[in-house]
Amino acid sequence: MKKLVLFVGLLTSIGIISCDSSKKSEEIASYTYSEKKVEMSDSLKAKIPVWVEEGRICYGLVIQVTKNDKPVKGKPVKAKVVQIDENSVKMKAIETVILNETIDCSLRGINKGQVWDEKEGDLYLSIDEAIEALEKMNIYQQDN
Repeated sequence: MKKLVLFVGLLTSIGIISCDSSKKSEEIASYTYSEKKVEMSDSLKAKIPVWVEEGRICYGLVIQVTKNDKPVKGKPVKAKVVQIDENSVKMKAIETVILNETIDCSLRGINKGQVWDEKEGDLYLSIDEAIEALEKMNIYQQDN
């Protein structure tokens, strides 16, 4: 008799749990997701070149600045456009670029895989265009 009561109690518990989970399954199945396309703001569109799109390989600039935000030297870095947001373009470095190495062996530059938000539009299709931009700023540092 005790076994029968336990068995009926177990079946009742399983029945209650399964009914509850089927309601949740129906709720999940009825859920619809509407994807919102994110576009650049007008102010960012004015700075970022029109050819920029997700997945594009291009060149950005790695620039060393002083405490007063004065550019000192720079090099181009090969990068990939990872994501376009309303206020920035997320970039990922495909190579490591070192501007200088300090006495304590800490590197100044950007490492392969490092991500940054581009907000100024310093993106170029070729390395030559990137070098030309750095030369116009008088900060291009050639590799030794």
